[in-house]
Amino acid sequence: MHILRQYPFYQWLIFFYIYCVCGWIWETSYVSVCQRKFVNRGFLHGPWIPIYGFGALTMLLFAMPVRDSLLLTYLFGMIGATLLELFTGWAMEQLFKVRYWDYSDQPFQYKGYICLTSSLFWGVLTVLLIRWVHAPIERLVAGLPQRPLQLAAGLLSALFIADTAVSAKEALDMRKVILALDRARDELERLQAEFSERLEEDRKAREMRMLKRQLRSEERISALRAQTDAWLAQEHPQLAERLEESRQRTQESRRRCIELAQRLRADQARLRRRHPSARLSRPASLDKLEDLLEELKSRK
Repeated sequence: MHILRQYPFYQWLIFFYIYCVCGWIWETSYVSVCQRKFVNRGFLHGPWIPIYGFGALTMLLFAMPVRDSLLLTYLFGMIGATLLELFTGWAMEQLFKVRYWDYSDQPFQYKGYICLTSSLFWGVLTVLLIRWVHAPIERLVAGLPQRPLQLAAGLLSALFIADTAVSAKEALDMRKVILALDRARDELERLQAEFSERLEEDRKAREMRMLKRQLRSEERISALRAQTDAWLAQEHPQLAERLEESRQRTQESRRRCIELAQRLRADQARLRRRHPSARLSRPASLDKLEDLLEELKSRK
């Protein structure tokens, strides 16, 4: 805890706001250049991004006790900043249902909140902060008069709290809109699923009705054929015998046509296996046989 007593509380606040503003300048400039238009980055309306302020203070608290070792400075700063980024990302999403950064497309990431590349960058940033950046800022802050600095810390804190309150209210309102949209989307998906289910039930019902009609038609045709055969057998027995013989000949012709068509298909398949690169046309005799089969089916 001795590191906390190294600076008065108001100086910690000044450090916090300085790094918040520096982070806003860096991130806003980078994104604006990439998108070729001004983009006010961050959660708040003012020119500050709290994650950079909290990140800088976390790096100082974790790494300053081991600043004599470059390796420990790197590791402690990387761990502290990564833990802060993980907690902040999770908390912001839980509160406002919005992700303010997402590393899902980065390798070695965890739930989009943190990733290896970002953590390594935090370590480098910690070394730069401890070795070169913080020292001149510390001298600047320490050289300013105490009373004006305390007033500045109080004024900045009041503005920061007001900005945070307004931005949090807007974010919570946006959260309500997002939740309402999610509920509307879920309801729409439910209605679509219900509609699709009803369509499927209607389709099955129509198919069942058509099948029943077909079965009733076949039953009527069979009954009518049976009545016709009985009448012919009683009134015209010779004609009935000739009709039965014709049916048997038709069945035999159909069976022979099927066998012949199967042999032709087998011959064609055998030729294709022997000559795979040859372009074999469909035999005209096979087409004629299939036409004849259709005609025999109609006479059944």
